[in-house]
Amino acid sequence: MAYFVLACQVLTALVFLTAAAGKLRSRAVYAGFVAELGNWPLVPAGLRPAVARAVSVAEAAVPVLIAVPVTRRAGAALAALLLAAFLAAMILMRARGTVARCTCFGRNPATLGTRHLVRTAVLFGAAVSALPGQGADGPATVGGGLIAAGFGALGALVAVTLDDIAEAAGPATPRGVTHTPRS
Repeated sequence: MAYFVLACQVLTALVFLTAAAGKLRSRAVYAGFVAELGNWPLVPAGLRPAVARAVSVAEAAVPVLIAVPVTRRAGAALAALLLAAFLAAMILMRARGTVARCTCFGRNPATLGTRHLVRTAVLFGAAVSALPGQGADGPATVGGGLIAAGFGALGALVAVTLDDIAEAAGPATPRGVTHTPRS
């Protein structure tokens, strides 16, 4: 169980590190994130900047909290709380027929779809599983811990590049037809 918890902690920390870095890498990207919040339910125009700051700070705090043993539980709990809020907002938007884009990692935003709901649900499960306890005193061996961390890192890579993977695995473009990249 300790190896699974460690893998989930690494996955959660890396996903949130990537999300925060993606949004905060430039003023233009951050401004795009703030603007996109206009399509998310329950975010009035006047609160967009404050909500964007709160989300960005919380996302940046998650990997730091998870990295420190005494705050690891708080980091995983914060991640689970954020993911639950994101998931609830996505479900609400779909129910209302609202179209929004995923600016989760600050690059190549894609229209929110089923894969984003599934990814967020899986990440929520990982964040909950990252909560220490359940007798998880740490990996029994360094090698096992490194392998578990590697699986967590691989899971994070898949999560943050999901849109790219979906695009690459999508239907092939017929000859003579040009592909229009996402905006």
